[in-house]
Amino acid sequence: MELIKSSVLSPELLAEISELHFQTKKLADRSVSGEYKSAFRGRGMEFEDVREYAPGDDVRSIDWNVTARTHKPHIKSYREERELVVMIAIDVSASTRTGTRSQLRDHVAARVGATLALVALNNNDKVGLLTFSDKLESYHPPRKARSSVWRILHEALSPRVYGSGTSLSELCSFLSKVLKRKAIVFIVSDFFDDDYETDLAVLSKKHDVTIFNISDPADIELPDAGIVELLNPETGQSLLIDTSDPKTRENYKRSSESKRNELKNVCRKYKVGQVDISTDKPFIQTIKRFLSQKGHKTGRNF
Repeated sequence: MELIKSSVLSPELLAEISELHFQTKKLADRSVSGEYKSAFRGRGMEFEDVREYAPGDDVRSIDWNVTARTHKPHIKSYREERELVVMIAIDVSASTRTGTRSQLRDHVAARVGATLALVALNNNDKVGLLTFSDKLESYHPPRKARSSVWRILHEALSPRVYGSGTSLSELCSFLSKVLKRKAIVFIVSDFFDDDYETDLAVLSKKHDVTIFNISDPADIELPDAGIVELLNPETGQSLLIDTSDPKTRENYKRSSESKRNELKNVCRKYKVGQVDISTDKPFIQTIKRFLSQKGHKTGRNF
C-alpha cells in the first residue's frame, strides 16, 4: 500500500485511519462486490475462449464449427468488458465535522467513500477522488490504485482548513467538464445546500449519478433538552431555542422533512440514485440493498 505522507497528521489520527482502512477491507466483502458488479455492468461482452459444453451452459453459445470438428459440443465463453470510470466526490465542508451521536459525519462519509472505492477496484474499475466544500479542494483523476482507499480516508479526515460552506453546483459543474466519457459518480455529502438542481441535472444527463446523503439523528428530530443553542457550522450563525416546547420541535421536524423531500424530488426528477445513511446506524447493508435494487432495475450494460 502506498502511504500518503502528511505533516499535519498526528500519530493518533494515522492509527485511526489505518484502522478504518482495515475495517473497510472487511466491509467490502465478496457479496458487496458481486452486488456492485450486477448494478454497474461493463460496456459489453468480449470473446475469451472456446471450451467443452457443460450441463447448464446456454445452448445459444454453442460453437457449431468446433463442435463439428471435434465431435463434442463446445461453447464460446465471453468475459465482461469492464474498466468503468468511477468518481467519488466527498464533502469536507464544516458541517461534516459535526455530530450528536457516536460518529461524526466526516468519519461516516470517509468510510462510505472508501468502501465504494474498494468495491470498484475489486471489480477492475478505475477510481478517481474529489473533495469539495464551497470550492474544489482536491482532485485525483481515475486510476487503478489501491492507494485510492487510503487517500479517501486521509483527505476526508485530515485536520486541514477547508471552506466552510457547501457548493454542490460547483462540484457538478466541474465533473461535467472533466469527465469526458460516461462515468459512475458517487457524491457523499450532508447536502446542506440549496442551489444545485440545474448543475446536477446537467451532470446526470451524461453520467450515472448516485448521492449518499449523510445525516445525523438531530437533523431530523430535536430531543427534549430544554434551551439549547443551534449553530450553523457553515455560516457561523447561532440561535437559542427552547426544545422543551412541543411546537418548536414539531416545526423543526416539519422543516427537516420538507428539506429531505425536496432532495428526494430532485433526485427522482433527474433519475439520480439516492441512498440515505444515518451516522447512528451501520451503513454496509444499506449500500448492499441499494446495489441489489439497482442491479434488478437496470439489467443493462453501462
